[in-house]
Amino acid sequence: MIVATVCGGSILLAHAGLADGRPLVTHERGQDLAGTKAVPVEARMVDDGNLLSCGNVTSGIDLALYLVEREVGPRVAHAVSELIRHERRGKVWSATGAPVSLA
Repeated sequence: MIVATVCGGSILLAHAGLADGRPLVTHERGQDLAGTKAVPVEARMVDDGNLLSCGNVTSGIDLALYLVEREVGPRVAHAVSELIRHERRGKVWSATGAPVSLA
């Protein structure tokens, strides 16, 4: 199962204990994950395997396209981004290595 969260949804996961010990990003105003065991990351998006998070509503579109690319392939993700006329931007922080550029 893959869980993807956008903006303040990350805070809900963290406070429910569903992101304990896991890297997580949320909206910049919600970066204080005090009282949780989540590991806050300063990034546009975070890919930690089956837990993905992004910082705000607009990065949610990039997260959706990133998931399409990861699960179906870059050609489909590109076609969808062209269809909705969205230019992907930013980088994805990944626990497996260097950040992945979306541009």
